[in-house]
Amino acid sequence: MELIIAFTIGAVLGSFYNVLIHRLPRGMSIVHPPSHCPNCKTKIRWRDNIPILSYLLLKGRCRYCAHPIPLRYLLVELASGLLAVLCYLKWGLSYELLIFYFFFSALLVASVIDWETFLLPDSITLGGLVTGLVLSFFRRDISPWESFLGAALGGAFFLLIYLYYTRLRKVEGLGLGDVKLMAFIGSFTGLYGVAYAVGLGSVLGLLYAFPIILKNRNLQFVIPYGPFLSAGCFLGVMLDLKRFLVNF
Repeated sequence: MELIIAFTIGAVLGSFYNVLIHRLPRGMSIVHPPSHCPNCKTKIRWRDNIPILSYLLLKGRCRYCAHPIPLRYLLVELASGLLAVLCYLKWGLSYELLIFYFFFSALLVASVIDWETFLLPDSITLGGLVTGLVLSFFRRDISPWESFLGAALGGAFFLLIYLYYTRLRKVEGLGLGDVKLMAFIGSFTGLYGVAYAVGLGSVLGLLYAFPIILKNRNLQFVIPYGPFLSAGCFLGVMLDLKRFLVNF
């Protein structure tokens, strides 16, 4: 029952995350107007706004104009529900549960936005950075010094990579959004989280890009880096790789 409750709360919040994903890159208000079909502009009634269930009952289409609803809406709600369950299983009903669910939810929203638009909103990255630094004063698992050091070194490392590409090679190897994202990740997880994001994120990115390289037989393509950095950090934290690294 506890896991069902956790999943339900996560799925409900996932419905709100879909609002953020759609509206933040477009500079729209997240509270007005109410949820509506982007195609016919009809206001969505409560019965058509039940997470996961409504998408399945409507067969992925608007009730009024039959316009397809992107599969992303269902996937984000499912991901948010599963995220809540995983966080509950790892941290129980605790302060850490709330902190890490908020952190991973922000990474989820940022990753989907980056995947769709190649943008990482400052409201998430910089807002998350400030939040991570402030929360470090009230956490038991990380000190303010560790939070600040993780944010500073995570952001600085990627800033150097950004400057190398833009100033020396005259191309954009990665964006400033990735720099801010790494500072955000470091503020919540310290240097270990930065290591997870860079190490595991690079491996995941390479696994995704390798088939594209083989198909196109060149390196002239662009993929968003944010989702892979976020996934790397998520895996490292959930698998508790800090213990492995410390013992190693």
